[in-house]
Amino acid sequence: MPSRPAPLLALLTPILWGGLGANISAYAADVHRPPAHTAPAAPPSGATTLSPVDSSDYLVALQAARQDDHAEAARRFAAALAVDPRDAALTRQAFIQSALAGTADAPALARAISGHPEERTIVTAFVLGNSAILKQDWRAAVETFAAMPKDALTRLLEPFLNAWSLAGAGKTDAAIQLLTGPERAASPMTPFYVIHAGLIASVAGDKARATQLFRQATTQTTGDDLLLARARANLLWQDGHGLEGRALLRRLTDSPTPLALASADLQEAITAPPVTTIPEGAAYAYVMGAYVLRQQAAHVGQADAEKQIDAAAGMMLGMALSLDPHLSVARLMLSEVEENSDHKDIALQVLRGVEPTDPLIRVARYRTALLQDALGDPVDARRELEDLEKGQPGQILICRALAMLLFEQKDWAGSAAAYDRAIASAKAAHLTDWTLLFGRAAAYERAGNWARAEADLQEARKLMPDEPLILNFLGYGWVQRGLHKDEAISMLQRAASLDPDDAAIRDSLGWALLENHQTQEGEALLEHAAEQTPLDPEVNYHLGVAYWRLGRKTEAIDQWNVALGLKPEPDDLQRIRKALNDAGAGAPASPAASSTATNGG
Repeated sequence: MPSRPAPLLALLTPILWGGLGANISAYAADVHRPPAHTAPAAPPSGATTLSPVDSSDYLVALQAARQDDHAEAARRFAAALAVDPRDAALTRQAFIQSALAGTADAPALARAISGHPEERTIVTAFVLGNSAILKQDWRAAVETFAAMPKDALTRLLEPFLNAWSLAGAGKTDAAIQLLTGPERAASPMTPFYVIHAGLIASVAGDKARATQLFRQATTQTTGDDLLLARARANLLWQDGHGLEGRALLRRLTDSPTPLALASADLQEAITAPPVTTIPEGAAYAYVMGAYVLRQQAAHVGQADAEKQIDAAAGMMLGMALSLDPHLSVARLMLSEVEENSDHKDIALQVLRGVEPTDPLIRVARYRTALLQDALGDPVDARRELEDLEKGQPGQILICRALAMLLFEQKDWAGSAAAYDRAIASAKAAHLTDWTLLFGRAAAYERAGNWARAEADLQEARKLMPDEPLILNFLGYGWVQRGLHKDEAISMLQRAASLDPDDAAIRDSLGWALLENHQTQEGEALLEHAAEQTPLDPEVNYHLGVAYWRLGRKTEAIDQWNVALGLKPEPDDLQRIRKALNDAGAGAPASPAASSTATNGG
């Protein structure tokens, strides 16, 4: 979804974080804390029982819960609970994991623990309320959501969930009034309320009212919202203004973002409204809640708090998918949450649930390819990207991803060709992107075509004269080839001043000074770079050269041996071995710089 304007986030910050921080912390603790068990009642004389906590399922469940593998934890807790279904603490933990995993037994577990007032939590309310919606028990849904424990999150979501429940009961006017009444007018959530009011009118078949509400929402937002754009475009198409609707969608997908991949499919889907049922509408309410939470996480600036908010956002998205298992925006967002939590395998599994006919399927496939590559499956990732490009030739994001993947596979020619297509598309769209030129320069340089690499770097430098990455690559490339020595050193010094903590730049400048006979200054920089990146064979090789030239021959040999054990690239390996061989003869030749201009120096 597109980013909301900063003023909205600024307004939401005190509303959400003022009371939400403590509740999220408590929620996160509930997710990861093993249940406290009291001593079981004594069995009848002569009988024996196995405590659930003695079972292997319980121990595996605890480990899975700590690793945030909610599906496995739910399955194992359920198996442990079968030993003693009366174990209240275990039932509670089984419920939490089932709710997070979205398993079918979550509502039954929620009912089992909700008899205790202390167990009537946000999560139980969401699960029982969703269950009532799916059963079309609208009265129970309204009562459940209204009785939720009150905090910042529930105050934000309750109007949406109650409105959709009222709409399910046929009380469209009351639902819209709940979202658009005077008490909502001053809320920073007003645009969201109005969007959902319009969706309720649309589901009820009141096109005129829906159109008016969507227009109102548009005037209250300063950015584009995918759900709003799709709803408005569909109504325009229904009223015979298809060209206007298509233009609205085109504006949403014009920029080179992942949403651009969905351009053609969104145009084709203009004939269908994005929300047609009550569960779908309520699911979008949870997605909105997760979106606001994730925006909040980005502005908190505390790693632990971000992790806790992500956990809450993941729970929101699980609630959305329990209502609409194929809701693609929920799956895309949940995949990002799982990837941020370093659960790439789960993130990939989440994306598998996007329907092949969904308008966002190409976005899901693109994200799938990136995850496949990250999980060590470049073959399938390449196949996915190449298939995507066949359907959208020259699409910048796809070509860039393919170029980067081919570069990792050392297919320099293929990488440069993919960058060619991306650059051609960018120029045709009058877009300037120095990173494409930089990437193609790296492919050319690795392929041994410095002239083409240098030309790309010079063009990129015109676009971004003070970009440290460009200055480092070009300056080091000149030093490596004995070109423009003074300008190269000046360029690398400028890069170091712009990014003084970058080890690669420090290594490049140190090597340049070493080659300029400023051995002491170069050695100091190279030592610092090696401290920052002790596992970089190229940096260790350079430091060994510095030690040798300072007469510290034993240290030089030690450094080269370290570099040799760090799996250097073939060209680096050849240099290291030559240095060691020459050192054994007592007089190594002046070692050449590595060709890895974009990495270590």
